[in-house]
Amino acid sequence: MIYLPNCHDMEKGQVYACEDCGLELKVVNECEECCDTEDETCAPCEFQCCGDEMVLK
Repeated sequence: MIYLPNCHDMEKGQVYACEDCGLELKVVNECEECCDTEDETCAPCEFQCCGDEMVLK
């Protein structure tokens, strides 16, 4: 099982799915830098569905 990476690691065209209900999300735009400065640490992104992380198809 491959778990969803941080949003900065997701690439345009990839599809992530919920193994429980079958919901699928396709990356249509890649994430831009969300932190204001190099010293600021971004909080990790969490993509969950049905209580579990989504997986790369």
